[in-house]
Amino acid sequence: MKGISRRARSCAAVAVTGAAVLAAAGSASASPENHRGNGAPTGQSSVQLFNYGTFISTGGTVTGGSPGGTKTLSDLGITVAPAASDGVQCNTSVLPNPNANPPIVGDPAARISDCRWNRLDALFGFLAKKGVTNVELFDHANLPTYTTGNLDVAGWQRYRALLDKNNLHAAGWHGSMDESQWDTRLEAARILGMDYIGSGGFPNPGTGSYDSTLRTVEALNRLGKRSVEGGVGPVYFHNHQGEFRSRYMDNGVRKTAWQIVMERMDPRYVIAEIDAGWASDAYDDNTGTKVASLINQFPNSVKMLHIKDVRNNIPATPPASGDPLDGNQGASPVAFGSSIGEIDYEPIFAAATNRVQYYHQEQDGGSLNDADISLTNLKGTGAQVKSAVLALPTTFPSVAAGTAAASNQLPITIKNTGDTPLTVTSVALLTGNNARQDEAPGDFQVLGNTCTGAGVTIAPKATCVANVGFKPTISNKISTARIRVTSNADDATESFLVTGKSLADALGGIGGDVPKVLSLTLGTAPSFGSFLPATARNYDTALAANIVSTAGDATLSVVDTNATAPGHLVNGTLALAQPLQARAINAANTATPPAFAPLSEKGAPLNLLTYSAPTAGSDAVTVGFRQAIGAADVLRSGSYSKTLTFTVSSTTP
Repeated sequence: MKGISRRARSCAAVAVTGAAVLAAAGSASASPENHRGNGAPTGQSSVQLFNYGTFISTGGTVTGGSPGGTKTLSDLGITVAPAASDGVQCNTSVLPNPNANPPIVGDPAARISDCRWNRLDALFGFLAKKGVTNVELFDHANLPTYTTGNLDVAGWQRYRALLDKNNLHAAGWHGSMDESQWDTRLEAARILGMDYIGSGGFPNPGTGSYDSTLRTVEALNRLGKRSVEGGVGPVYFHNHQGEFRSRYMDNGVRKTAWQIVMERMDPRYVIAEIDAGWASDAYDDNTGTKVASLINQFPNSVKMLHIKDVRNNIPATPPASGDPLDGNQGASPVAFGSSIGEIDYEPIFAAATNRVQYYHQEQDGGSLNDADISLTNLKGTGAQVKSAVLALPTTFPSVAAGTAAASNQLPITIKNTGDTPLTVTSVALLTGNNARQDEAPGDFQVLGNTCTGAGVTIAPKATCVANVGFKPTISNKISTARIRVTSNADDATESFLVTGKSLADALGGIGGDVPKVLSLTLGTAPSFGSFLPATARNYDTALAANIVSTAGDATLSVVDTNATAPGHLVNGTLALAQPLQARAINAANTATPPAFAPLSEKGAPLNLLTYSAPTAGSDAVTVGFRQAIGAADVLRSGSYSKTLTFTVSSTTP
């Protein structure tokens, strides 16, 4: 990007001398009121922070640019807090004179750092007021370090806090593609909650030859796989003009380097960010149809756009070959949608609908005054006022294979970053033909959400939660999947990445089944012996029993179901005057045996013994009986007896 910026400045004199001719040549294009269409979908707008690098660093580039303006920071509603280190004002590009009288006390390095953080915070607030919901980073002043062994964790957390404070999301990052530093860069991206990570160009070796282009694709695929499996999301590359001007024979067909990359990259791990301004410049196209055709050619792989308007896009003298790619590119970036911009973005926005997730406004060499114009024109109107789904990539804690989803679940926040209510119909893993090769949706489970239901809508800036669990099935494996939030939002915003890595061990075991057993064995029927008439006395006898129970609880009961004198011993039609009594004794109650209790005279069971747990093997029980005979009781010669029913039952199998 810095190289492009220098090239644009070197052509400034040409642009000025040809302004009258080129403005007339472009007059047939769509008018400024129309060529922006309805802008970008609300909730999906973004900026490339490269526009504001000088402001962040020194406070400069507030006015000027193209078309620029004379508004001050105050006019733009931007207030920069003073330096925390010494209270010096930070809203000027001129640092205080170190020889000032009275002298300024404090550490100059601390003051500079404080002011850069404060300008970044003020810039984020300005962007949020203009309707921006996302930003794309580059390596600007005060960006925390991310080299191996030197990751500024506190700095990245501070950066994330500023984004959160201003309701902004880091959607992408133009940074180093050095493979040796990649894992540390991914760690920084995870702190930011980023879903794409890439470069303002391509990784080494670039697209300068056919062989280099092929090796660049290999590098993109390697980096992208590490990125996705690292819980960030796909890697991306960014075009200028050269990737279209460079053309090579590929399998017998002459193609642009850009097309070769698109056809050979792995779409699971790599996506394209099209700079619509430079692509239009490469093809000398003001109509927007060329960029639209690039999106249509690869509808599932272009996830981000740079929205860059330009002037002097079509050279006065076409190339002799008639092929625009053979000519000289010399467009100059201008504020998006301004009267001097030439690219018709309506076809581009139409092709991007439900495909492109983020629309990054960029103007190389622009000012904050330009940004005020561009962001006003970028903000969606009419049909582009929409809801938008934002859920950040989520990495789960590592667990052993075989862990249940409910034992390893995380709440994932889903936010409506758009300007209209979000209505969600389902939150589900992409499976079957909707899942990509190597994705493992079976290793995750959506356990519930607060997003769906009758009458449930998510207001702008409001959130709901999906509870998702990671349940790996194979040990020592990285699992990825995507969850789709089906809603009334733009399709491009509705899926997000989940990642987890299982441990080297797995949950397993050995066991056997215990059958449901309630067993009762009774010994020989007992006898009281002979009852003596006219003599008051208690007669006792006992019955041996064994009980086996595997139930959670159990009860031993006895009942007299005979219709004749229930609860009494009978001899023919005569019954003893006093009821039969019973009790049960086992090892648990031997020390304090229960009292005898009479059998029910209404045929109801009498509970003798209860268990609160399974028996330890067979429980030996003595069922005691007692029969009271009074001195005046009538006794008839013969046998008194009764058949009783004993039952072991359970309410907790």
